[in-house]
Amino acid sequence: MSDMPDYVHAIYTSVKNTWQDAENLDDTHGYISYIWIPEETFKVDVMKLWVFAEKFRAYSKSALAGGAQTKTSTTVTPSHTHEVAIGTKTSVAGGAHSHTVTGATSSYTTASHTHDVVIGTKTSGEGGVHWHAWANFESSTPGGYSSAKYMSYDSGASASLALDLASADKVTMYTHASVAHQHDVAIGTVTSASGGGNHAHTVTGQTAEAVTDHTHDVVIGTVTSASGGGAHSHDVTFDDHTHPIEFGIYEEAITGRTLSAVLYDPDGNVLKNFGVILTGEDSDVMDLSEYFTSLKYGMYRVVLSASGRLRARLVFYELCKMYAQY
Repeated sequence: MSDMPDYVHAIYTSVKNTWQDAENLDDTHGYISYIWIPEETFKVDVMKLWVFAEKFRAYSKSALAGGAQTKTSTTVTPSHTHEVAIGTKTSVAGGAHSHTVTGATSSYTTASHTHDVVIGTKTSGEGGVHWHAWANFESSTPGGYSSAKYMSYDSGASASLALDLASADKVTMYTHASVAHQHDVAIGTVTSASGGGNHAHTVTGQTAEAVTDHTHDVVIGTVTSASGGGAHSHDVTFDDHTHPIEFGIYEEAITGRTLSAVLYDPDGNVLKNFGVILTGEDSDVMDLSEYFTSLKYGMYRVVLSASGRLRARLVFYELCKMYAQY
């Protein structure tokens, strides 16, 4: 048995090898493909890589519709509307404001104020005939004989006219009945008396002056929150639920998307940054032979990155000399 080491009896042979790899990738999820160079390799004569950019490929299309629920967001929302139940709204301090009232009578009695009266003619209606008393029965039997005393007073309550009639009839005396007639009313301002002038008005299609704090009965309807100030938040809870998957193959167009490549040696050193090698759905051949002239045994890496989703396919071709012992 010879003391010579075994490799003296090694024979060298050429070995051809091809293999391929494929995977989906996007902006944040790159892909690594490996090239293994074992210690039996004496020399790499040829190392080529075909790279193909293909359509992104998935094996489920989407989640089926279902599980929808109406909830309220916890995030502050912009101005929107609410349905308001009927009730009473009380204005806060300083809430004076105005209202447009149509065909309604104000329920609030106003203080003394004035009215402008338009000129016109007032005609008494049917049955407007009337009388005026001019002497009232005062007493009977003045001076001890049977008679009736009638008095008429002036504004100072002093008798301006007294009649003693030898009659026991105790009736008031009136003027002659007046017939239906008219009064002309001159234009001007009528001022209600202090205190006693409180009353109400029927207002049609007018806007009342600003009033003090008060309450309103609110009819059911929609209230829109004011711009900006109406923003607010709500609590939201989504019950646990699931969405079944709709199975099937989905492919996505990759027009305009790019594929880049970097080659690393087994120690993690960058042998070559190729940058963008493909744009869109295309292919390219990369000759890596020169980067394997100084061999390091171990795992070389080709790291691929993409702009957007696509599928990368790699086909390797290797021609090397290896030795075997005997």
